[in-house]
Amino acid sequence: MKQFLLLSLLFFSITVLAETREVKGLVLDKGNEPLIGATVQLSGTLKGTVVGFDGSFKLGGLEPGKHTINISFMGYKEQVHVINIPFDEDIVIILDEDDQMVGEVVVTGTMAKKTATSARATERMASKVVNVVSAQTIELSPDLDVANVVKRISGVSLERNNSGDGQYAIVRGMDKRYNYTLVNGVKIPSPDNKNRYVPLDIFPSDLMDRLEVTKALTPDMEGDAVGGAINLVMKDAPDKFEGQFNMSVGGNTLFNADNPFMSWDQSGMMQSPPTWSGANRATDGDFSVSHMKNQYQNYVPNIIAGGSIGDRFFDDKLGVIVAASYQQTARGSESTWYQTGMQTNNSTRLDNMEERNYSQLQKRAGVHNKIDLRINPNHKLNWYNAFVYLRNDQVRDVTRTRTWGSYDPINGNAGEMSFNTRYRSTIQQIFNSTLSGEHRVADKVVIDWSGVYSKATNDIPDNLRFSRSGEMNNWVVSPERIAEINALRRRWDKNDDQDIAMYANITMNPDVSFATKSEFKFGGLVRYKDRTNDYESFTFSAGNRALVQGVDWNDITDVDWKMNGNGSGVTASPNTYNSHENIKAAYGQFLFDINDRLEIVGGVRMEHTDIGYFLPNPTMENEDNNEVEMNETYMDFLPSIHFKYKLDKNQNIRASYFKSVIRPGFAEFVPISNTDTEDDWEERGNPNVQRTIGHNLDLRYEFFPSGLDKFMIGGFYKQLIDPIEYALNRTAGYIMPDNFGTATNWGIELDVVKYFRNFGISGNYTYTNSEITTDKSYYTRVDPDDSSSDLILATREETRSLQGQAAHIGNLSLLYKDSKRGLDIQLASVYTGDRIHSLSAFYKNDMWQRGFWQLDFSAEKKIGNVTVYTKLYNLLNNAYEIEIRQPITSDQAMFPQQGETGDNVLVRQDFYGRQFLIGLKYKF
Repeated sequence: MKQFLLLSLLFFSITVLAETREVKGLVLDKGNEPLIGATVQLSGTLKGTVVGFDGSFKLGGLEPGKHTINISFMGYKEQVHVINIPFDEDIVIILDEDDQMVGEVVVTGTMAKKTATSARATERMASKVVNVVSAQTIELSPDLDVANVVKRISGVSLERNNSGDGQYAIVRGMDKRYNYTLVNGVKIPSPDNKNRYVPLDIFPSDLMDRLEVTKALTPDMEGDAVGGAINLVMKDAPDKFEGQFNMSVGGNTLFNADNPFMSWDQSGMMQSPPTWSGANRATDGDFSVSHMKNQYQNYVPNIIAGGSIGDRFFDDKLGVIVAASYQQTARGSESTWYQTGMQTNNSTRLDNMEERNYSQLQKRAGVHNKIDLRINPNHKLNWYNAFVYLRNDQVRDVTRTRTWGSYDPINGNAGEMSFNTRYRSTIQQIFNSTLSGEHRVADKVVIDWSGVYSKATNDIPDNLRFSRSGEMNNWVVSPERIAEINALRRRWDKNDDQDIAMYANITMNPDVSFATKSEFKFGGLVRYKDRTNDYESFTFSAGNRALVQGVDWNDITDVDWKMNGNGSGVTASPNTYNSHENIKAAYGQFLFDINDRLEIVGGVRMEHTDIGYFLPNPTMENEDNNEVEMNETYMDFLPSIHFKYKLDKNQNIRASYFKSVIRPGFAEFVPISNTDTEDDWEERGNPNVQRTIGHNLDLRYEFFPSGLDKFMIGGFYKQLIDPIEYALNRTAGYIMPDNFGTATNWGIELDVVKYFRNFGISGNYTYTNSEITTDKSYYTRVDPDDSSSDLILATREETRSLQGQAAHIGNLSLLYKDSKRGLDIQLASVYTGDRIHSLSAFYKNDMWQRGFWQLDFSAEKKIGNVTVYTKLYNLLNNAYEIEIRQPITSDQAMFPQQGETGDNVLVRQDFYGRQFLIGLKYKF
């Protein structure tokens, strides 16, 4: 009986389930575009669902019979649809626009560029090869600054700083020098003390409406990019009162009781040396060290806050928006470094091992304001102002062990050790003010213009290094000794880069018989750039004998420091200089759209360059080599042509060619020396370095099936004439930029986004192959057959990839979005393959960065106007490693962090820790 009842119950359940059905379908507009987020409601019930990313919906648990569903979406007429179960299981619903809301739809069009849908439409409709990331996508990602947003784009990887933060974009294997940065279409100066290109980590990501990476330049764009141009489109004024605020807190797992965060009292830091303050000579009493005591914290909070508010006034003619962002993050690394040398058998020698511990507090802030005035339909004015600020307060603690002589890594003996602590604050700022206008002066003639003032500064005040020595026996380190003549070094660096520029363009749309649309555009720019660099350095000694820790001193404040030299602060290195770069450019561009199928954009750009420098404190070497002053002018003609063939409204084939010019960085052509580098090698400028000429070809197929889905596959080829790279000259003891013949770079890009209702997959992969042949040094015998003949340094050709170019770059993100529940989840991974980190002057001795995975996670839950979110970074905490591709010996295999005998030589290994944030967003 019990078995009968159970079987009956099971049969009844199956019958009931069999009787309930589900209806599936699509909700589209008249253009067959999915209406993502539309509501599908079963009439008279609370049962409903939300249209997914691909425009589909599914409504289950429906009994046989007729049912009424209501479909609604803002800006569209609500539609009532009757379905029959079990027959209507797959339906397509087309919503009509609400005529009463057309005006609102037109007005709110200014906000469209924030959305992922708008970003996809821009990629499809653009006349050039471009990738776009919307504010909506950025908001949901784990990324806090622009640099980390850029790395999600196909073909883009990052150059990292010593705390693991990405700073500079490498686009299609092209080093940072081959790309430039725009803000609202205007180039801005760089605060970097060496490069002309802007460090992207200075910009908070939440100030943007979208990020655009253009990979094929048109004549109306500045011509100094081979990889691409990165354009930060900042927030615009909304069409009605709107505001938002966000705040979050978190931390970094790198810092704890076993590895506390190190800092010092910056309030006692001298902002400028006495000689900059008007004194003829500095004295010992001018330099205090009372603030230079290490302070330790087990936990330093990461704090993120930001907000924006905007509205329109005077019948919507005047729009105003103000946005601000503040970020405080504790970064750092635990690192192992090896200083290497070359042996006479052309193998790698490990000279010193350094255990480096970095603690860095980053404070990033940004404020921007945009005012737009719609005078009438034919005349518009915009005034944009922005200020961004990045401060890094860093302590670097180094224990160096000499790995030769008495070094015994098995028993813990080292006859020579040194200890070095560096305290450095780097303060970077950029200010930009742009006044622009757009005027329709005739039915088919538009004039637009921009006047720009920008200034970038980089200040490194009181960069202090404190050096000691010691030894180790049986793993016991002896008390540290202050014995060096220059045991204390204090240095000041400051540079600024100022731009004054004027842009003007005339666009005409005449009727042309062979084209359904035509456009002729002419224009140009004038930019005057002035750059100054100031530098002073002072060294101090502790006396005439070695001072022992615990006996003569306990910390740096116990020492009576005496200045070396005359106190002028000017050393033999002429790091004080003035330079300029004046650019005048003009272009002509045409666009023809033939039968709404074939679009052709082309033209030519002319750029005239006037560049030079002056050294107020030259060395005798500068004077002997006639390097005190330089001025050079040259002119480049840069043609380009772009084709876009529309297979249908969702498919394009693109092909393009453009020529470009890459100028050396300011510090690269000035013959100055820089000894304060992360790699502890001296860097020197090269006044003979020349500009690079690039020839660039692109081919891409694009398919945008529906909604946010896309499929792109393309290839590119680049030829670089006189590419600029840094080479390490070990015999001379410095690295310097130089031109290296002709290089080629080609690759394939694949970019795919696919959504399945609430789930999505976003991925891209880029294969890049570059090749350059240069001369490298190696040791050999005068008579190769006689091992007793003299050793000499000879040269031979080596073919390698370009510096910074990785063969394999990939991104994969798994997405989940449930609009009904207000839930968004993203798991994002980035892979950067092996690439050359630093070049060597010796054959087969370049330093390679090993392949690197990073995994991040973000999630948010909306509750009314409030959103709770979390962001987790670097979940895998993989090591960032650099190697020389030569086998280690059995003796070297015993050194810390090295592998087995025959493995590649490890030069550097960094661990950055995991970071996390949890916060709230409020929109009103």
